[in-house]
Amino acid sequence: MPSKNEVEQFVEQLIAYGFEQTAPASEIEQGKKNYNKLSSEKQQEAYDHLKPHCDKYFKTDSYKNGKKDSYGYGICCDILGMCGMSGWLIFLIIVIVLLCLAGAAAAFWFFYYKRKMGGRDEEKEIESTVDTANTGHDISVETY
Repeated sequence: MPSKNEVEQFVEQLIAYGFEQTAPASEIEQGKKNYNKLSSEKQQEAYDHLKPHCDKYFKTDSYKNGKKDSYGYGICCDILGMCGMSGWLIFLIIVIVLLCLAGAAAAFWFFYYKRKMGGRDEEKEIESTVDTANTGHDISVETY
């Protein structure tokens, strides 16, 4: 188990990099591994220590311009998971769900409703059994 000193060392090491500096991917991966080795209490402690620094980073031009190879992005977004889904991704999910619902409605209309109606668009008047002489369906006796 890492001691409190190790957690503080981990946090200080991450802060020392400078959040706007370009980060090699290997260092971010190593940071993820080190963070995941910590217990959940220690991870929460590291999160709480880094949150104010990440809040400052989120106000910088580096974050606003979408620079994903900086230490700040790697620490705050990749390691700690503070960055939520972007707006276009949420929009894309909503569009996909609506398309699925539209497809289900079209399938219901085509396969169930149209078949139930017998392919007719309008309801025909049902003939009464009293007047069966004028149905227009004559069966020839000669065919038997």
